[in-house]
Amino acid sequence: MIAFLLLSTAALAQGLDPAVSADGRWIAFASTGESSRQFHIWIRPLEGGNARQITSGSHDDSQPAFSPDGRMVAYRSEAGGGGIYVVPTAGGKPRLLAAGGRRPRYSPDGTRIAYTSANALFLRDMKSARSQPVHAGFRSAKDPVWSPDGKHLLFAGCKDASEESCDWWVSPASGGEPVATHAAAHFRQLHMESLPIPGTWQPTANTILFTARVGENTRLWSLPLSPTKWNATAAPRRLTTADKDERTPASTPGGRIVYASRSANIDVYTLPLHADAAATKGALTRITTDPSLDQRPSLSRDGKRIAWETSRGGNFEVWVKDLISGAEKGLTSGPLREHMPALSPDGASLVYDAHDGEKVTVFRSAFSGGEPVKIHEENVGQGSFQWTSQADSVLYFHREPPGTVGLMNLSTKQRTVLLRHPKLNLSIADARLSPDGRWIVFPVPYAAHRSRLAVAPVSTTVVDSESQWTYLLPDTFNSSQPEWSPNGKWIYFLSDQSGTLGVWALPMTTEGKPAGPSKQILALTGPRLSIHELRPRDIGLSIAADKLALAVAEYSGTLLTCAVATAVSESSPSPCQSK
Repeated sequence: MIAFLLLSTAALAQGLDPAVSADGRWIAFASTGESSRQFHIWIRPLEGGNARQITSGSHDDSQPAFSPDGRMVAYRSEAGGGGIYVVPTAGGKPRLLAAGGRRPRYSPDGTRIAYTSANALFLRDMKSARSQPVHAGFRSAKDPVWSPDGKHLLFAGCKDASEESCDWWVSPASGGEPVATHAAAHFRQLHMESLPIPGTWQPTANTILFTARVGENTRLWSLPLSPTKWNATAAPRRLTTADKDERTPASTPGGRIVYASRSANIDVYTLPLHADAAATKGALTRITTDPSLDQRPSLSRDGKRIAWETSRGGNFEVWVKDLISGAEKGLTSGPLREHMPALSPDGASLVYDAHDGEKVTVFRSAFSGGEPVKIHEENVGQGSFQWTSQADSVLYFHREPPGTVGLMNLSTKQRTVLLRHPKLNLSIADARLSPDGRWIVFPVPYAAHRSRLAVAPVSTTVVDSESQWTYLLPDTFNSSQPEWSPNGKWIYFLSDQSGTLGVWALPMTTEGKPAGPSKQILALTGPRLSIHELRPRDIGLSIAADKLALAVAEYSGTLLTCAVATAVSESSPSPCQSK
């Protein structure tokens, strides 16, 4: 069997999202350059030379794609609410092509552009300037890749809400029923997270290059397809051995591969907010500045104090910060993982748990520090705490099947179960009580890594049946990490209903029903700042009267190129060895 072998790597430039011109002479990429905070589109000769910036402005630009004749570059810009723009490679004024679109791909003959918008697939005819949806019957269809001859499109799609309906599909570019490649079965067997994004369709051996996340790592892979039936003819092969976060492969006519080695710094940010009216009041601001991992923040009700977990001590510890004075300090240290802090409404105290193998201990500590007080200890984990408005108890999650959510009295240590479901177990960990204590909102999973929000009344009996709750949002998109506004009239949550993960708010009635449609509060759609690839629980959405807090990743990258040999047996190793 023919397979790819990456022989050596060399750095090309600082940036992300590389694209190669059809003649192999140029690369385009997204970069901040030497002085900008925004990503813009740059081009430079592939074989070396000066880079030239071709877009500018106060918004991020990313995901470039050359037209086949090399005269234009299509790209995603966050300007004007976000969309696909085109700009001459020689320089000039950008032109909006498709509002809301992302990840454009020119057809090999240049007559059409395939792109994604809000989890739907579109084709833009360049002559008529019209866009038409493709495979509108799919629940989601995105990330299109053209075949080298331009006669087919490969895309990642799900026919319905079930995981079994999700796969890579190939369809005639002229229209027709798509064919499942059955690649998803291979992805699941290798424990790849969700459906990987197809990168580029290699003409040699009819192979798809892509990056996929397995565990904590995203690596470069290849997958061969049958040229007649379009099914995956073998399992994916990893093409690299370096310990890097690899992204967005592009290929040259000569068989080289260009891709980005990406770095991330995760910090805690705040956004000024009138929480009781779901109205933002300012710009996103970073409040942790160290290079370690900072996540899962918790705010006091007045927004003057914050706690979070950090890896800056080599192990996860709990830190606190006074947002008025700017003073911060670590409350814990030592060999145990101490995490999931939750501040009391007045900010004077917090609870957190410490992990020692299977033993988990819940502690209470003063914001000012001092010796913590042990609240509870057992051999099955707890976490995801929330203080009640009266500050005498905390909502906790108990993960011993069946998973339960309940109240733990901080004085008596007595625990009262509120919510239980044998099938959901860990998934209900992020339940939250309304400020008046009448309602509990929680995420309900419907597919791998996807959930929707439901609400149930709090009563003297345990909520343990789906008949006792009401779904707040449809399962057409993911929603998680609910948090109530201080007045209980809004539920804030994380959702990808716009195509990428952001913060949304849903108005609520006093009877636990939606009072209207949800509205987007924070959109992080650019290449520099994002929460889309973070675990929702690590993002740790927290709401105070005047702000929200969450963990956000800031990305940077280096472009690498690898030479490729093709006459390699399937059993041969395939290292990408750094020089």
